[in-house]
Amino acid sequence: MAQKRHLNNNISLVQLRPEDAEEMFPGLSDAKAYQFIPDIPPDTPETLRERYQMLASGGPPDAHEIWLNWVIRYGSNKVAAGYTQATITGKDALIGYHVFPAFWRKGIGSEAVTQTLENIFDRKDVTTARAFVDTRNTGSISLLEKLGFFRANTLENADFFKGQQSNEYEYILKKEIYLRHRHQKTL
Repeated sequence: MAQKRHLNNNISLVQLRPEDAEEMFPGLSDAKAYQFIPDIPPDTPETLRERYQMLASGGPPDAHEIWLNWVIRYGSNKVAAGYTQATITGKDALIGYHVFPAFWRKGIGSEAVTQTLENIFDRKDVTTARAFVDTRNTGSISLLEKLGFFRANTLENADFFKGQQSNEYEYILKKEIYLRHRHQKTL
């Protein structure tokens, strides 16, 4: 198989393991990263490890979903900079990503999501990637649009968290559009 060309060779995705909880805990404890998502920082490394044991299982036993989870590794020492994930159901992959605030504005999110898309679109059965983003999260909106996603829907009152109503955009990227976009960038 040909070597994939990445924009930033200092970034790699490594399959998430329960043992990663200790290293991921400090980055996931930064409250700044939770402004636009209903999640809260994990309580302890032990509770995070338990969550990672479940996520590393690959999905529920009925096999209607496949869970893919990666740690974003950055720099020559490959420190944890966040994570990406994809939940595959049929031909759709719902993606998510979380870059630790200490690593914002370095192109890490864009490259990590690009590698996530490569992983899911390498699967013959996946034809569509989806992402949901809070309408106030301009950083994530820019990232998705830069990668070729288009805004397909606005979900009013999608969630209520941290004392506020949240609206969300649904973004979609078709495999053929992604492949064409990727091909144009390599020319």
